[in-house]
Amino acid sequence: MWTLFKLTNFCWLLTSTYIWVTCLFNQGPILVVVNLIMVFCLSMMPIQFKLDKTLGRVSAAILLIGLWFLWIDGPVMGLTTILMYMPVIWLLQLPFEYKEELLKFTTKWYAILLIPALLEYWMTLFINLPSLGQFVHPNYVPFTNYGFFIKTTWDSGMLVRFNAFFLEPGHQALLSTFIMIANRFRFKACPWLWILLISIVFSFSLAGYLLAATGYILLKVNTVIKAVIVGALGAAAVSFAISWSGGNNAMNDLIISRLEQDSSKGIKGNNRVDHNTDHTFDKTVKNHDLLVGVKEKTNMNLIAGAGYKIFIINYGLIGVVLALLFYLSVIPPHPDYRYTIAFLIVIILCFMQRAYPSWYSWLFPYVIGIYLAKGEKERKLIA
Repeated sequence: MWTLFKLTNFCWLLTSTYIWVTCLFNQGPILVVVNLIMVFCLSMMPIQFKLDKTLGRVSAAILLIGLWFLWIDGPVMGLTTILMYMPVIWLLQLPFEYKEELLKFTTKWYAILLIPALLEYWMTLFINLPSLGQFVHPNYVPFTNYGFFIKTTWDSGMLVRFNAFFLEPGHQALLSTFIMIANRFRFKACPWLWILLISIVFSFSLAGYLLAATGYILLKVNTVIKAVIVGALGAAAVSFAISWSGGNNAMNDLIISRLEQDSSKGIKGNNRVDHNTDHTFDKTVKNHDLLVGVKEKTNMNLIAGAGYKIFIINYGLIGVVLALLFYLSVIPPHPDYRYTIAFLIVIILCFMQRAYPSWYSWLFPYVIGIYLAKGEKERKLIA
């Protein structure tokens, strides 16, 4: 039963991050099956269900979010939202050793799947690799399907970014970053993390780079010497990207140049929303509709992009507060404060540009990470 739980958890992690194999399916029925399998497996395992204050807080937070989405989007979306957060309840039932094994299993098999994806990606840069045909999604330009890697057919004149088997490079970079943080960047203890790091590098995702760097600095840089080393390596990487081929390279075009100052957007890479979205958000602020959003008053077909502005337009500041309350409710008593705060900061930064707080690629690494950190802290105190 434990193996079935691990497999179900892993499959839902990929599905919720929009792997191409299942991204066209209705997530509602999948969520019902996932939750039923998880609770069935737990009931058949030698584990006692814990009914404590933390579980009460988490359950209340899930109910509040579900009710809010029900009020905004209707009963189907409300129930779907509850089902999306419910796997966290099953994760909380796992003892420390089970959580530890679950993270190791997930990290290992995610990295194993990324290896052939990376190989296919690199091969397509140099040869005409035979494909499985096209994969078509209604919201994207068609992809050339190589199985483990789906390549966009949009020719921007730049190097194709690595998205693996997900719809976007940012999806892959986000999941890889969060799993690395859950593992506390312990490359020696878990060599599979090198595969995740390579995947982030070739995603050329500005958000992925910044989130991974922020997480690493917050967790690992605790001395002046480490800060100097990290700063020097970062400066060297930037200098190399700017000077290599006179700046005519993917790293400079897709990352460095996007960090340049922009009078209206802050930095050039701040392109998560379009003009209509910015205009609607500004109007929402001026009309004092921030609390509940303006979804019913707006033609949402004209709203495009991702990030906190679209989330507020849809669900208002109340939706933001409820999502934050959930992430706070999960925190156990007497946690590893540095680790928990660091991960929460990364979550908040991610929300600013990619506001999907109900995605399991956020929930699983965050919950497993903070509880493993708490367990390690307690073991050190006992020792």
